[in-house]
Amino acid sequence: MDLQLTDHPPPPIARVKLVAGIFFAALGILMTLDNLDLLVAYRFLRYWPVVLIAIGLLKLTERADRLMGVISLAAGTVLLASNTHWIRFPISALWPLALIVAGAAIVIHALGWRPESEDAGISRPNLWAVLSTQKVTSDRRGYAGGRIVTFLGSCELDLTGATIENGPAVIEAFVMWGGIVIRVPTDWEVIGEVTSIMGGIDIKTSAARGGQQLIVRGLAFMGGMEIKSAPARTQ
Repeated sequence: MDLQLTDHPPPPIARVKLVAGIFFAALGILMTLDNLDLLVAYRFLRYWPVVLIAIGLLKLTERADRLMGVISLAAGTVLLASNTHWIRFPISALWPLALIVAGAAIVIHALGWRPESEDAGISRPNLWAVLSTQKVTSDRRGYAGGRIVTFLGSCELDLTGATIENGPAVIEAFVMWGGIVIRVPTDWEVIGEVTSIMGGIDIKTSAARGGQQLIVRGLAFMGGMEIKSAPARTQ
């Protein structure tokens, strides 16, 4: 009997996780050297927003993540400029920009425009929660995923009535100073690929492998995400 050996290509490098891992390792080294009085950690720690800029640049190279890339790049640039005193006014003076963004989003929605990303003919709706709260329920058959952007607000997405038919569904999520809650059916397997910076993600599911699969990718910056199983809604 002949045996055939198949060479499997190495898995792709999770570049955002690589950047985050390097950042936390470098942070640990700096804090250790500071505790040993070998250097002053603050001189280097003020440049931490470079991590957000690096993540933004990486995501700009991926078509599906460009929106997240722009947001991460903008946030990192503003924070770096503030920490290094490149701008001569406190960053808190920029908070009215959030009102501008919120106003523009409200006007866009009032005019009936609903942005959707298209990939091979698959519709992936976007959810925005800017200085607001969004509560959305989806019973879509063949759910493929979408994008969630939350800034100074919260978003609740109920998928307990939805089904996944062709491959894993993918949700691209960004939360900053807010929260995202996603409820999924009890038989969905959830894989979290979220980078957390002064934030966190909590996945409370227990489905076995091999069933319907949801992948959640993105960035939690000073915010939180929660994904949990819930029983199907009664009609």
